[in-house]
Amino acid sequence: MEKEPLRALINVAQLLKEPVGSNQSYDISEVIDEEVECFVEGKAKLIHISQGVLVQCKLTAEVKLICSRCLDTFLLPISFTAEEEFIPISDVSGDLALSSPEQSEEFIIDNKNILDLSELIRQYTLLNLPMKPLCRPDCSGIN
Repeated sequence: MEKEPLRALINVAQLLKEPVGSNQSYDISEVIDEEVECFVEGKAKLIHISQGVLVQCKLTAEVKLICSRCLDTFLLPISFTAEEEFIPISDVSGDLALSSPEQSEEFIIDNKNILDLSELIRQYTLLNLPMKPLCRPDCSGIN
């Protein structure tokens, strides 16, 4: 049975109708089970900007990893902040050659004014993982 991916969907239709500078806050509490298995929680602040919505998140995650020395699984707590712009799809050029290189397809607001935080959370979680995870600093390895 295939597991459902993280879907942190937020309707920003009302926020986009408000003046630039308006903001809304959301609590995040999600389980990710794609490339890494973890539980993410924290707060997200969405700010209406002239191009779309600026998302500022402060998150903590408990990630299930495999120790690079002893190969046991363990939980590693990580904390991180994220800040990204989400652009309405109507403002994104249909011609990929004309769109700017800074514009990421993952960080868009769809034509129903739904903003999906799942890709942002996934990317920032992966960026904050250690290259060689250790269950403890003095791990002696495989016995």
